[in-house]
Parts: sequence; C-alpha cells; structure tokens
Amino acid sequence: MLKTLSKAAVIAVLIYACSSGNDYVPKPRAYPRMDLPAMAYRLFDSAEIPYKCEIPVYSAMEKDSMGIYTRKPNWYNLNFRPFNATLHLTYHRFQNWNQFDSLMNDTRKLVNKHIQRAEDIAEEPLAPSAGVRGMLFEIEGNTATNLNFYLTDSTKHFVRGALYFNSQTSLDSTAPVFNRMKDDIRHLINTFSWR
Repeated sequence: MLKTLSKAAVIAVLIYACSSGNDYVPKPRAYPRMDLPAMAYRLFDSAEIPYKCEIPVYSAMEKDSMGIYTRKPNWYNLNFRPFNATLHLTYHRFQNWNQFDSLMNDTRKLVNKHIQRAEDIAEEPLAPSAGVRGMLFEIEGNTATNLNFYLTDSTKHFVRGALYFNSQTSLDSTAPVFNRMKDDIRHLINTFSWR
C-alpha cells in the first residue's frame, strides 16, 4: 500500500510540474537574423589601373598583398569586411591573340577546378556597356568559390574576378550574404568601364 501511495505521489508531482499553465510550443527551425548593410555605392577610380567601377560603401578596395605569389601592381582585392569575404581582381594587359587565349584558358581552368565538388556551373555572357564584354560563372554547391567572372575589351585589357569567403563556410548558411554580394558584384560589373 505504501509503495502504491508513493508512486501515486511521484506521478502527481510530475503532472503538477508539467502543467504549470505555460503552453509550450516548439520553436521552428531558423537561422539567426542577419542585418545586411544598406545598398549604397561609391566610385573606385585609381590612376594605377585602366578601369573604374562602383563598389559598395561598406567594402574596401586594397592592393593585393598576399605573399604566396609574385604580386602585380594592378591586382586588387575588394574586401567585404562585414561578411569576411574577398573579391580578388586581377588585371592583365595583353599584346596579341595568343596571350588573350591564354588568359581565357586560365580563367576556364580556374573555374573547372571546382567541377568535382560543384553541382552545376552556370555561365552568363556579359555586355554591360560599349567596349566591355565578359562571362559570369556561378558555381553551385559547396566549393571554394561560387562566383567568378572576367571582363575584357578584346583588344588589350582583361580583368578576372573571383569571390572567396575568408573562412570555411556552408552554402546554405551563407546564402543570404552570398546573394547580397552577388548583387553588389553585378553592380560593379554594370558600372565597369575602361579609361
């Protein structure tokens, strides 16, 4: 009898504790809220390079300073500091069609290095203004870079761009940030012009 009473008391206490009057509703799965900076742009125009374009006000264009290869004076990095990402911009001046073909092949090789991990590589021809042509490569999947492009005038100028996050990421968690930077890079391309 004592065992039965003690079991009943424990059950009663558990029922009372679980029914404190607050209705529990599980929270839906979600990602943390991200406040993205306002979309505003400023002109980047350096006397060292033969092009100009508009870049986001929250970014910084800096000369390339990575020490793993020979630096060129006209290579720049567009640092998206709030997102810990970098758009590497390399400028090349070519003299003949062989050099132009080599630059095009190098660009394709760099994009195709990601083909093993990529789900798809979408190519979009670019023609933002007179004298500026190129191609945008959107690499879908968890790859090192998801966005590459090149711009050229087909006579002497060639610019290659590659967007990298500065730390390992997962595409699904960075999708809102990536989409925002993709819009900013499209704005850079659409305002790009040779000097």
